[in-house]
Amino acid sequence: MTEYADWSAIFRSAIESAYDAVLITDAELDLPGPRVLYVNAAFTEMTGWPAEEIIGRTPRVLQGAETNPQVLRRLREALEAGRSFDARAINYRYDGTAFHLEWRTAPIRDARGRITHYMSIQRDVTAEQRLMGRLQQLADFDDLTAVHTRHPAENTLKVEIKRAERHGVPLTVIMLDIDHFKAVNDKHGHACGDDVLQQMTRLISGRLRESDLLARWGGEEFLAVLPHTAIEGAREAAEAIRGLVEQAVFIDEIGITLSLGVAAHMPGDTPGSLVKRADDALYAAKAAGRNRVVTR
Repeated sequence: MTEYADWSAIFRSAIESAYDAVLITDAELDLPGPRVLYVNAAFTEMTGWPAEEIIGRTPRVLQGAETNPQVLRRLREALEAGRSFDARAINYRYDGTAFHLEWRTAPIRDARGRITHYMSIQRDVTAEQRLMGRLQQLADFDDLTAVHTRHPAENTLKVEIKRAERHGVPLTVIMLDIDHFKAVNDKHGHACGDDVLQQMTRLISGRLRESDLLARWGGEEFLAVLPHTAIEGAREAAEAIRGLVEQAVFIDEIGITLSLGVAAHMPGDTPGSLVKRADDALYAAKAAGRNRVVTR
């Protein structure tokens, strides 16, 4: 086995060529410390900070308006307790641009177990965060109509039901379905049917308030959640939507109508029970001849 006389030089060379950014500070946690003692080339490449300008400063120069103070508080608590700390946060480059950072900071101890330095290993995860955000958006919004999908609507209902029960405020939902939509697809084709769905959801969204939520529940069935709205107000909104869609002329001179069911929150409701009453009202509207609103 080859003997090496200077392991410190080997470790320094390894850190300097590492893919991840490495930052080493002294162990002074109180202001103005800690002071940066070393950064590797990956740190300079990631942040834009030249080594000669960051050394002697505090890592706080990397923080800014969007850096989460709760994460920094937990970091401080962990380091004071002598523990390592893993987290994600937003930091800022030398030119002021924000980026998402994943890092681990750990104490370095001497032979007596005393903390002498802290070492932070960091990675830019901005691209990953953007991808996660895009995937979440795709999961939360219907690709065709751009309204919410069922899952976020169910979560919103849970929140609004809790608010309604805690504060005694009204809550209503409208379930709506396009009458004889299969005939539209059969006669004009699915591409035309998709255009109708897009135009219809734009009309309905324009009629609802900012605080309301419209979701594609499945196929040509949609759910509107109306917080702080009593049954009469919801019925008026449903009638307005019904009339708006009935009077609209869609692509290829297509005309459609809606059947709508309206239900108000009752004590003890779950999202499932509230939606079921609206769904029952919707099918009652269809059974009564379609193109009408029924309340439950």
